[in-house]
Amino acid sequence: MRWTLDPKVDLVFNLLFGAERNRGLLIQLLNDVLRPASPVVSVEVLPPRVDPTGVEAKEIFLDLRARLASGEQIDVEMQARRHMALRPRFLFYWARLYTSQLERGAPYASLQRCAVILIADFVELESSEFHSVFQARERTRHELLTDHLELHLLELPKLKDAVAGADEPELAAWCRFLSAETDDQLTTLAMQHPILKDAKDALDQLSADPEAREQARRRADELALYQYGAQLTRAEGRAEGRAEGRAEGRAEGIVEGSRRFVKQLLSVKFGALPAEAAARLDAGSEADLAQWAVRILTAKTLDEVFA
Repeated sequence: MRWTLDPKVDLVFNLLFGAERNRGLLIQLLNDVLRPASPVVSVEVLPPRVDPTGVEAKEIFLDLRARLASGEQIDVEMQARRHMALRPRFLFYWARLYTSQLERGAPYASLQRCAVILIADFVELESSEFHSVFQARERTRHELLTDHLELHLLELPKLKDAVAGADEPELAAWCRFLSAETDDQLTTLAMQHPILKDAKDALDQLSADPEAREQARRRADELALYQYGAQLTRAEGRAEGRAEGRAEGRAEGIVEGSRRFVKQLLSVKFGALPAEAAARLDAGSEADLAQWAVRILTAKTLDEVFA
């Protein structure tokens, strides 16, 4: 289907857009996503930082962090698989960026805007738009509290609709480039968009690097193995839950059966049970019921049974 490496693998995405020689690609991508009042003209890629989360901290999420000339920080993450805690982690990435600016003793006024861009190869929201932007706004008046918080979610599968992205053609083209399934699709996009020709050339160069190909293969294997392990863990958990549920159900059934049996014996020997005795019976444990059943044999009154 294709010879080039898949940029939907987070490591490949970072190698492609984080390389110094491809800085122009990253700048154009940020401009097309953020659409800032003043175009981004320069960007510094910060050292990579791994974030071990997930089941027993076995998965490493790779994100590309960049600082603009203005000091604003941008976090870009490619995510191929949905995770249960995706939305909290989306917000956590922004909080981590924002709080990392403030050194001890520094004034809050020194804090600057931060944005997180999550590119997802799955559908997360019910809306038809492929690009969603979340900000801090008043619920009814929609008044912007601050522009310091901005979360961008790009959902690649939504671009399968031919008309999707018509209002953001440049960004839609980037997303089609990232989600292309064949080299022919990449070639077609490169012919239509000059910046994507540069992106394809850069991807071709990266794909021709044996070390990069080996790193990408190992990363893809790691993600596949993690996904398999996570599915296996969930399946085992469901099986254990069902087994525990059956065991608990059997135990509860035995207790309820004993309760009905003791109640029947009490009614036969002492007649209709008063409310207080019925309440004691309903609250009794398995051990209580066993003791009361023995006492019924010799007790002359209800008080002696429940003594």
